[in-house]
Amino acid sequence: FFSHISLFTHIVVLFDMASTKKFGGWPVPGWFSEEGCQAFIDMDLRDDDVVMVSYVKAGTTWVNKIIHSLLRLDENGKPQEGLKGRVDLGATGQIYPDWLTVDKPDDPDWPGVGPGGLTGKVCFKDLLDQPQPRLFSTHCADNLLPKALAKNGRLVYVLRNPKDCLNSLHYFRGEAKDGWLGNEHGPGSLERFVTGVNAYGSIFDHVARMQQFMDTNCPDRSMVVYYEDLVTDLRAGIQKLAKFLNVPLSDAKLEAIYSMTTFSAMSAGTVGKISQILCRKGVAGDWVNAPLSDEHWARVEKTFEETIGSLPIAQPLRKYMQRPIEDTESDAN
Repeated sequence: FFSHISLFTHIVVLFDMASTKKFGGWPVPGWFSEEGCQAFIDMDLRDDDVVMVSYVKAGTTWVNKIIHSLLRLDENGKPQEGLKGRVDLGATGQIYPDWLTVDKPDDPDWPGVGPGGLTGKVCFKDLLDQPQPRLFSTHCADNLLPKALAKNGRLVYVLRNPKDCLNSLHYFRGEAKDGWLGNEHGPGSLERFVTGVNAYGSIFDHVARMQQFMDTNCPDRSMVVYYEDLVTDLRAGIQKLAKFLNVPLSDAKLEAIYSMTTFSAMSAGTVGKISQILCRKGVAGDWVNAPLSDEHWARVEKTFEETIGSLPIAQPLRKYMQRPIEDTESDAN
């Protein structure tokens, strides 16, 4: 078993540099399971199934917990009675279908799924056996999502200011060996982020292809959740998700979910070890504190405009990509 510290170090090492593995045209992490992802692509969906898609460090663990709680708590904010005796895989954090084998390996020494066995000893068939409504969370996009979304299920897409995604990725990796701007170990976090060589590709490709996917396959069954909106008003974000998912939300249930999904609760590990490891700061706009100049950030802005600048789902991100007025004024003095 890995301690939280050694497990975090293991994740850092595996996420440290550009991905060398690809599936379906996308760069993927080393522990990615092709058979699990293909099973995900080919699976049938029920009307009440929920597929949550997010780019890396866009709020995955946070929104997964909110959705899971909406689906699993009763109107008193307690676990539903019908769940007793059943294994609810998402209770302590997201389980990515594209990390899983279809069946459990017949190997007593198998450590489990993901880096250091982070996700536990589960397989894709276990994920299919979730209580209904089922929740499937993934960083995969477009052609790596279930084909059945064209007919059934609901899709939640989580978006965040690309600058904050980059900043969070850089520090999540524990200061990547190639630094922000590159050295003898590699091109640096900025270059890798803009060119999309990291696991799950470029955020700009991700957003562009998800806009097209939603417009084509499920325009009336998809919702975009913005990380910054949750930071601004978490209760309102919970209420909007409940309405989209068509699940009841009493005041007691709302307050229970709110108390479980504040950043202090998530980062303290009350949800499980995954949230304790993956939740870093839980703020919006921290990119302004990164040691990058306006010229460096201009590369992100230029790529944004060239790739997703005209897309409807990208427009709400614009205001978060601007420096606060007080920062601009202080820089000029």
